Amino acid sequence: MAPPKPMSEFEKRLGASLRQLRRARWRASSPHPVLAEALGRWSHAPSDIRDHLGTLFAETVGAAPRLIVELGTRGAVSTRALLAAAEVTGAVVLSVDIADCSQIDMAERFRARWTFALADDIAFAGAPFEAFCAARGLPPQAEAIFIDTSHTYAHTRQELACWLPRMAPGGVMMFHDTNMGDGWYRRLDGIVSRGWDNERGVIRAIEERLGRSWDERSFFVDVTDGFLVRHVPWSSGFTVLRRLGSEPAAAADERPQPGEAAG
Repeated sequence: MAPPKPMSEFEKRLGASLRQLRRARWRASSPHPVLAEALGRWSHAPSDIRDHLGTLFAETVGAAPRLIVELGTRGAVSTRALLAAAEVTGAVVLSVDIADCSQIDMAERFRARWTFALADDIAFAGAPFEAFCAARGLPPQAEAIFIDTSHTYAHTRQELACWLPRMAPGGVMMFHDTNMGDGWYRRLDGIVSRGWDNERGVIRAIEERLGRSWDERSFFVDVTDGFLVRHVPWSSGFTVLRRLGSEPAAAADERPQPGEAAG
């Protein structure tokens, strides 16, 4: 079979023009029936987290969790994806937020797997988390942790210091808003929306913790400091840290003292 002929200059210019006129468009879908049920109308509601709900569900299921921790709840869209993963794996979900997000509308079978704690996530990482786990016969660790809180550098540094030691061997920690850019974000459907510039707060704190420097505007994978890292740049960015091996990232007593309020 003969190799294809190289494109002419005219064909290259024509292709470039067509790409400008017809930009790529994709959409996120929820083929798993439990995920679709848990999300309901939120699977199609416009938001920057919608494009990451499938990844959030899949990464959590892949961690084979007994306990799933969500730091930052707000409208509980991500909570629904985590509860779908809990339903599939037989896990429970603990959500922590400084605002009361407990009165969300959801099916009883999902709510039965959910506990909401009105608390600062830094303070809760210590004795309150240990008490929560002990009351349920669980070790004080979680196989899946999702962080979507203040998005500031200082707070994310504290969350990493407090919650990485709480991640179980082989566990996964996920972050939203790791590519907030200059305050604008593009969704998979091509829509550009206004966000806010967090001065690279979340991704900068992760870089510092893992001793790396990344271009969060790009898709990338990396392996460093005992973690497999995967990042996608669209819809404000989503970064996954999956722990390799069986050693904890740091001793629990290396955590800073709790008490500083979430931003």
